[in-house]
Amino acid sequence: MKVRKFNFFLLILTLLGAVMGAITGEMLMERLMTVIPTSILVGLYFGQLGLWIGGMAFIAEKWKPVLTGKRWADQYALFSLKLLLPVMFVLPFAAGTILQYVYELDASTIKRPQDIVLVLDVSGSMLETDPDKKTVTAVKEFLMNMNKSQRSSLFLFNDETSMIQPFTSFTNDEERENAGKAFEKVIQFSGGTDIALSLAESMKYIESNNSGRRTMVVLLSDGISEVNVGETLQPFQNREIVINTVGLSREKYEGAKLLSKISAQTGGQYYSVNDTDKLAGTFQEIQKNAEERLLIGERTGSAGYMLLYKILRIAFIALIGAVLGMALGLMFDNRFLAQSFTWGGLAAGLIAGLVMEWGFRNYYLHGFLIRVWADILLAVIISIFSAIVPYQVYMAREGNNRILSSRMNANNDLDQKKSSNSFH
Repeated sequence: MKVRKFNFFLLILTLLGAVMGAITGEMLMERLMTVIPTSILVGLYFGQLGLWIGGMAFIAEKWKPVLTGKRWADQYALFSLKLLLPVMFVLPFAAGTILQYVYELDASTIKRPQDIVLVLDVSGSMLETDPDKKTVTAVKEFLMNMNKSQRSSLFLFNDETSMIQPFTSFTNDEERENAGKAFEKVIQFSGGTDIALSLAESMKYIESNNSGRRTMVVLLSDGISEVNVGETLQPFQNREIVINTVGLSREKYEGAKLLSKISAQTGGQYYSVNDTDKLAGTFQEIQKNAEERLLIGERTGSAGYMLLYKILRIAFIALIGAVLGMALGLMFDNRFLAQSFTWGGLAAGLIAGLVMEWGFRNYYLHGFLIRVWADILLAVIISIFSAIVPYQVYMAREGNNRILSSRMNANNDLDQKKSSNSFH
């Protein structure tokens, strides 16, 4: 007999588990992002999330055994508790690790751009925004982190745009230091802000001197500028050139909105810096994240706006959701419930993947908020799917789960053998 059942306590407690899992996952990401491989990190994220959701689901069903039945709560709950770690942690961990690994398979071949173009705002407003010229220090450190195979070019702009350094590769630190000193001598803040012109001029130079090398643009500005975003960015999109933007004044909403749009539409990231002392660190972060592809985070670099990776993220999160649902049913040792939860997990993962894909392209949403909403969707939709997709229940004479059923069948076989022996 197939039934539809809903456990309100399961819904509430798994929702709480999702929130706790999101918080724990955020702590893991902050501490381990640069310490362990991203595939292991994503696996740990979903493993601990599964553990939280599974633990809360166990408590809910033990308290109010609506889906599993009273016999499970009385006789087999301990066995399910023993399955909690190997099922609810290991399966989501394995799924997250494998799918993240697949998601970033070619990242090592495009990890760092070959050419980097710095486009720096030197308008008069920078006198107020950066009075100590921390931009100079940041650019110097940026150049020091360039490797021998990379080339860099520097553009300064206000009302006009000028190139102060053509594409140059550095073979030693002395050359890098000399380039930094030359930049320091020419930088003067004055005039207005014309971002469209600066991008157009830098694009002309890239097209005439790039020869198909992978290129990244870093645009730094503090002001508002009139820009036809679609027209200005089309050449960059055609060549899959990423523009990372740095905004020096978070209070200027329109400026932040423009810079965010520029980076989002070219697969880059927007970095808001309201303290110029942090500018050098921001530049270092840009270099480190030149190509990042994270299932549960931002996708930067040339893959940032590619349709393939949008589809892969949604599909992979859906698969992880299905694994979470299946694991939950297996923990309760009920294959019919596992089938219902698996379909619920697939639907939940599909929606959560869409939320992540949309959210991480929106500058105004914090990464944690995106992840916590996705985690909540996973838990809530899985928990209610037993009321949507009917599942087979075990009849009382067969026991309440597979173990009980198998034990009774074994006892019946034994009784039959004894009867047969007695007859002979």
